[in-house]
This record gives sequence, structure tokens and C-alpha cells, in this order.
Amino acid sequence: MMNTKSLKQWWQLLPALLFPYLFLPAVTHAQIRFATFNVSLNRSAAGELLDQLMAGNHEQISSIAAIIQHVRPDVILLNEFDFAGENAIAAIEHFQTNYLSKPADGLKPIEYKYAYTGPVNTGIPSGLDLDGNGKATDPTDCFGFGRYPGQYGMVVFSRFPLGQIRTFQNFLWKDMPQALLPINPDNQHPYYSEDILRVFRLSSKSHWDIPVKTPQGEIHFLVCHPTPPVFDGPEDKNGTRNHDEIRFWADYISPGKNKYIVDDLQQRGGLPDRASFVIAGDLNADPVDGDSTNQAINQLLSHPLLRDPKPQSKGAIEATQLQGKVNNTHLGKPALDTGDFSDRSPGNLRIDYVLPSRKLKIINTGVFWPEAKTEYAKWLSASDHRLVWLDIKVR
Repeated sequence: MMNTKSLKQWWQLLPALLFPYLFLPAVTHAQIRFATFNVSLNRSAAGELLDQLMAGNHEQISSIAAIIQHVRPDVILLNEFDFAGENAIAAIEHFQTNYLSKPADGLKPIEYKYAYTGPVNTGIPSGLDLDGNGKATDPTDCFGFGRYPGQYGMVVFSRFPLGQIRTFQNFLWKDMPQALLPINPDNQHPYYSEDILRVFRLSSKSHWDIPVKTPQGEIHFLVCHPTPPVFDGPEDKNGTRNHDEIRFWADYISPGKNKYIVDDLQQRGGLPDRASFVIAGDLNADPVDGDSTNQAINQLLSHPLLRDPKPQSKGAIEATQLQGKVNNTHLGKPALDTGDFSDRSPGNLRIDYVLPSRKLKIINTGVFWPEAKTEYAKWLSASDHRLVWLDIKVR
């Protein structure tokens, strides 16, 4: 058991550690609810989110907690939850104690006994001029876009114990066979120099394999947050990276395709054969609309070892009807959307996913996007993403 008193001695080892803490023992469940939620708890300066978590009275964070209390996942990934370095455990505990453990709008508190977080690539300087503007000190020169280390981080909360976690923060993009590395369209040469590729990491945040020891058996929670396939030029450096960040999990779960993968502890290989898993995260890729490269998300949606539960909501349909503009040109079904973005471009998209392995039986699924007339709609302004959830049990 670990505690915050010993934090300074071991916080550097976070990629290999989990944080068991708090409250209730796990109870037997006939089915398990997994969820993902981009909570938009990124801040403009390091330490700002921690201060708000400590204060316990921030309106946006309270709305995020209310949504989680309402949906009540057993296991949930939160994207864009700033990683607080040596204060990471304190941030987790303050979110639990000051928000999740307090009733929001009369809702029942929710308690998670286990959590995991770790370093991400956002805001970590590469020391090189990645964006080609003659400087090496911009947020775009970091291994993942960020103004400080840990911005746009990730955290997983669980009611069940967690096993030995694998992280892939340091895996190099060039080490992926047939990587879709960007090409300069003017001369057809590689966009990145050999010096850059020798250090360029694939994951814009990190990829984590978190075994969850549920009453239904061990289920690997495979989570990440790929870079958006925009904010680049004709070389498509972000689109190609997004594609390969998604491909990483497609290869990881595929026997015969994952021998090249090496984790941060230098252990080689992918998911154990016949293991059950759920892939989750803000994957920043819509199967039909938006700016994805080479139908990136279809590497998972059409994978033979996966099932696409296609969660829907009435609120997403209503939003398309009310907001119109570019949404009226989309080819995808509005009911499947999980993000509410600018109505000029890109419009509302399906980019958040909870995708189970075929060994898991889908009981129910959905997107928390209530219609505007409901009492729950007031929480939606807390994030431009919607919580996506999935109930499963082992077959």
C-alpha cells in the first residue's frame, strides 16, 4: 500500500505503479460498466487544476462529477485530466474526496477504490525543432503538444483491483513496421529528419494496458488519447500520427503483428493470446466525417477481434437538428456523435469509443447526451465531449 507521505521517493516510477486507495471494497457484479470521458480538465498553467481540485467548489469540475455519478461506471478513463507530476496522487484523491464523494444535485456519491495515472508526452520538450519554424521551444516542439508537462493527461478510476500495468510512452514512431510517417509533398522526402525520428515518440500522450480484476475475470483496459488529425499542413503530420496511434492498439491485440512492440520496461510483445479487453479513449477519429487519415478508426471498427456496439443518444440527434450548418453535410448518423464542436467546422463527430473484444457479451451501451429539455442538460457545457459507456459480461 502506498501513501502520499512517501510520494517524493517514488513518484518518478509512476509508469509502473498504480494507486490503490479509498473507501469501499469491490462488490460482485453480474455485469461491468466501462466508460470513457474527455472531461476537458486541462488548464493553461501547471498546478491550476490541482488548486481547483483542492478547493472543491469549481463549477465545471462539479458538473463532470455529476455526470459520472449519474452514469456510475465501474471503470472509467478520463482524458484531458492534467497530470500533476509529484502531486498526481493528491490530485486524484482531491477529485475523489471533494467531488465524486460529495452528492452533486442530489445524486448519490460514487467511490472508486483504485486509480492509475502516469506521465504523458504532452509538454515534454524534445529539444528539437519539430515544427520547422527555427525554434525548439514551442509547445509544438514537445513530444506531444502541450504548454507544460502533463497538460491533457489521463487517469483511470476503477472499483476493482488493477494488475501489472504496461505503458508505452517512450515507444518510437519509426519502430512501427510500415509506419505512416509524413512525407513532404513538395519533394516527396520524409518530413522529419533522421535526427528527429531517432527520438520522436509515437504516442502524443501515452498508451496504457491496465488489467482490471473484475468479478467477471481479468479484462485489459487499453486506453489512449491520439493527437487530433488537424493543426498541420499538406504533409499531414498529425493525421498520420493519429492513424498510427490507433493502429498501435490494432496491432497490439493481433497475434503475429505485435512482436515489434516494446513497453517502457523493455518488455516485448502485445496482448496475451485469448485475453479479454476493452479499448477506450478519445481517439479523435470519426469513421465517416472529419479529417481522419486513411479511415484511421476503421482499423479498430473492422477488426475481427473487436465489436462495435455503436452507442447512440437522442441528444446528439437533437443537436444536429438545432445547430445545422456543417452538420447538415455529414454522412455519418448523428445519433452516434460523441463530440459537440464548431458548427462551421468540423461539426459534431463520433470520436470517443469503448470497444470490447468479441469474448465479451454486450449488455447495453450509450452516450450521455440528454436532450436540452431534460434536467441533466445543464451539465453538458462542462466539456465538448460526451461520456460513452458500455455494459459487458464475459461470455
